[in-house]
Amino acid sequence: MKNSLKTIFLLVTLFAFHTATGQENFEKTTLVKNIFSALKSQDDTKVIESLATKDDILYLIPIVQANSSEKIPEVATIIANFKTEAAKDFKEVLRKGSAFKVQWEDMQLQTVRYEPQPDDNIAIEKGHIILVCSSNDVNFEVILRKSIKIKDHWRLMDRMKFRLL
Repeated sequence: MKNSLKTIFLLVTLFAFHTATGQENFEKTTLVKNIFSALKSQDDTKVIESLATKDDILYLIPIVQANSSEKIPEVATIIANFKTEAAKDFKEVLRKGSAFKVQWEDMQLQTVRYEPQPDDNIAIEKGHIILVCSSNDVNFEVILRKSIKIKDHWRLMDRMKFRLL
C-alpha cells in the first residue's frame, strides 16, 4: 500500500511538473521576435524571414499528400506566393494601425496568446499566435493566423491581421 502511494505521488508530481514546464513561451519564439521587430521598424524583411523555407515546405508536402488528393504546386511557386501575400498583409497591418494613430516605433508587447487550430488531416501543431500590444494609448492585437510548428520552429503560414481592443 505504501509503495503504491509513493508511485502515485511520483506520477502526479511528474505530470504536474511536465504540465507546468511544457507550456511554450511564445514571447521568446523567433517568429514573435521577428514579427514584433518588423512592426516596430516597419520593415518587411523580418516578416519574409518568418515564412516557411524550402526545406520546411518539402517536409510538409508528403504529410499533406498522405491525407489529401489535392494537387500541390511547385515549391518555388508556394514560396513566391507566401512572400507576395505576407508583404501585402504586413503593409495592410501597418496601414490599419497608422489609421488608428499607432506609433509603431513606440509599440510595446503586452502579452502573447496562442489559440490552437488543429487540422484533422495534418498531424502538426497549428494555431493563431496573437500579439497583444499597445502604442500611443491604443491597445491592439496582431494575429498571426494558422502559424505552424515545423521541426520545432514556428512559421507564418497564413494572413496577419490587425484588430483594435
